[in-house]
Amino acid sequence: MSHMEPTAVIPPLAGTASATHASVSRRALLMRRLKPYLYLLPAIVLLIIWMYRPLLYTCYLAFQKWGMVPGTEPTFVGFDNFTRLFRTDSFVHSIGNTVFYTVGLLPFSIVIPLILAVVTDGMKGKSKNFYRAIFFIPMILAPVSVGAIWRWLFHPSNGLVNNLLLKLNVVDRPIAFFSDAQWAKWIILFITGWKMIGFAVLMFSSALTGINREYYEAASIDGAGKFRVFIRITAPLVSPMVLFMLTMSILFASQWTFAYIDMLTAGGPYGSSTNVYYEMYKNAFANMNVGFSSAAALVFFVVFGLIALGLNALSRKLSFYDN
Repeated sequence: MSHMEPTAVIPPLAGTASATHASVSRRALLMRRLKPYLYLLPAIVLLIIWMYRPLLYTCYLAFQKWGMVPGTEPTFVGFDNFTRLFRTDSFVHSIGNTVFYTVGLLPFSIVIPLILAVVTDGMKGKSKNFYRAIFFIPMILAPVSVGAIWRWLFHPSNGLVNNLLLKLNVVDRPIAFFSDAQWAKWIILFITGWKMIGFAVLMFSSALTGINREYYEAASIDGAGKFRVFIRITAPLVSPMVLFMLTMSILFASQWTFAYIDMLTAGGPYGSSTNVYYEMYKNAFANMNVGFSSAAALVFFVVFGLIALGLNALSRKLSFYDN
């Protein structure tokens, strides 16, 4: 029987195991750092496609003259679109209407909703949620449906509002609300504000829910009245939401009124109810003047951007947080 020699064991090369471990650690660290960006990648791609790409294309078209006619190419005109922008009477008038809508919506987005939120916050049981749901219903209605309802209500011949005014002898003949320059933009403002109240009430209600109830208990023990409690406790603690709604109203008032202008008045009569967004839309798709519309969009992008920065700084300075 032959004697078998033991198999020699070859020792591992020095540093091989540690080098492999270090490589795996680097890969794991790299994946850990990339993982948040991989989760954000779909949103970033969508933002680039649907927001930043159109924004850059708008900046390009603002210096071009083009009517979107198939087979034609944009023609570079420099700053001509911008110089004509503020010489156009209809557009200058739309700026004034935009300010009117922006200021006019503030009571509907801040004052009235804050009062309604405070009143319903003091209710007990299911009544609180019931009233808040009623206020929110207009917000979930489609603008087309809302426009159709209000068009019927304010119809000059068989509208409910005119019939009621005639029966009460308030007027001696029907009012053509959407064809009267004195009434048209006020009706647009009222409809937009009516639809806005529900959303604002919900936002203020959520802010009130986050207030510590111990503050109100302490104020009640001290004998403070409701108005004093509102001024000293409620108002400071909902100030971040007030400033948020102020920012929303100023930046988006023109967008909120756009649908009702388009459906009910088409900017008329004689441009009395138009705003900058409707003028951009009309110049681009009715007048086929894309360059002019893009120049207006670029100007107001800068204007509203500066307003947003200012409101953001104001919010940081004036907001009070209970922390």
